[in-house]
Amino acid sequence: MTGMYSAVHDLILDGRDLRVFSNGTGRPILFLHDLGSSAAAFEQLTRPVVRAGRELVAVDLPGCGHSDPVGTELSGYVDHLVQALPQLAGEPLDLVGHGFGGYLAASVAAARPAEICTLVLSQPLLPPRSGPAMQTRMSPGMAVSGALTTLRRGKLRQNLGGYSRARSALEQLSQTDEIWWEELSRITARTLVLGCAGESAGERALLDQLAAAVPNGMRNTVRGGRRPYADDPEDFAGFVLDWVCT
Repeated sequence: MTGMYSAVHDLILDGRDLRVFSNGTGRPILFLHDLGSSAAAFEQLTRPVVRAGRELVAVDLPGCGHSDPVGTELSGYVDHLVQALPQLAGEPLDLVGHGFGGYLAASVAAARPAEICTLVLSQPLLPPRSGPAMQTRMSPGMAVSGALTTLRRGKLRQNLGGYSRARSALEQLSQTDEIWWEELSRITARTLVLGCAGESAGERALLDQLAAAVPNGMRNTVRGGRRPYADDPEDFAGFVLDWVCT
């Protein structure tokens, strides 16, 4: 079946559930979603990914959808995903992250370079490399979307603190993190950094810095807006598949 997930299961990591969705066969491509979202964000990509002979794997990030929270520290998210890698794929995999998922994908690739073949970072949330802290806030739309997703997909009691955790993540990402930027040099995966046509000059400059900081990094721009995987799934999947299948 295409156009939706065909398999769902939970990984138990340190007593916490991590919900995993998948469809297709072949070498897996792991997708990490943004704040205020869930694995459902990538459901429309299953058709082109399966058609290309690959398996799309997506997880509800900790504290989202059906997955249990791991706390508020960014390092906790990264460690949880690193721990999950061997169970998500028995071999090095291709990794795609959007927004907050892009930050996590880059962090995972730097922490476990040998386990990631290719990397796609779509409009990733990034800490400033230098200078004063940035002002960040969680939009009302993101908060409502996250709350409805949690209500619809379950784990409501466990994830009632989702808004405060998301706000904490944004506050941490607003702080200068030169060490994080330096650790990007550990990434060995070929890396594609994707922006969108509507990005600001500041966002464009930060993504340019990211592509330059990662060995084998390249930049490109998708047609869609802030959610290219939903705005134009075929176009977004084309960028991803062209990159990971080359």
